[in-house]
Amino acid sequence: MNRKNGIRTRLGFVMAAAVAGLVPSMAVSAADGTSVSHAAGFEQQYDGHAHGAAQLDLVLDGAALMLQLYSPAMNLVGFEHRARSAPERLAVETALEGLHQAEQMIKLDAAAGCTLRHAEVKQALLDIGGRSEAAEHDHAEEHVREDEHGHDDTHAHEPEGQGEAGRAHTDFEVSYAFHCTAPEKLTSISLAFFARFPGLETLDVRMITADGQRALTLDSHNTDIGLR
Repeated sequence: MNRKNGIRTRLGFVMAAAVAGLVPSMAVSAADGTSVSHAAGFEQQYDGHAHGAAQLDLVLDGAALMLQLYSPAMNLVGFEHRARSAPERLAVETALEGLHQAEQMIKLDAAAGCTLRHAEVKQALLDIGGRSEAAEHDHAEEHVREDEHGHDDTHAHEPEGQGEAGRAHTDFEVSYAFHCTAPEKLTSISLAFFARFPGLETLDVRMITADGQRALTLDSHNTDIGLR
């Protein structure tokens, strides 16, 4: 993933959420540069495209809980080229369906009273662009050239010469936003990504909460994020 584009993606999501009224205090932080530096720090720690590994950025700011998942397509669908066959299209559609089921992918303490406000998945393996389950729907559609003949000699990765921009198209970017009526009761988050996507081996979590900024790595045997 291009690092500059990654930073803009993160900041764009934070600012869009602030405008939507999801994180009013985050808007103030972004204005004085605090959240900008945190988001940039997230991106600088991200090693980029690595099969089996993904990154989850988490921000808990007052009543707002925001999560962004970045994963190579290989982890989620088993390939990284444009879907050319019916089984490949089905694999992508199945992954999209699962990722949009935010309440199943992300288990939150019921006592915290968290409700989903936004769920969006961006990818370029199908021509459907980004989808959103939020009332405020930011529809992002990417147009990528596809080999009209669909020959088997097309490489699994993007064509050579596209550099970082080409590799970025093989990633999935997933954004979730929740509003919690009792965020102080949100003590842990349990993730179902490993169970749903066996190709995912490790998840590097970068998080910002009222207690500060920290990082941890999860795997299929350790799927919970402790917040307190």
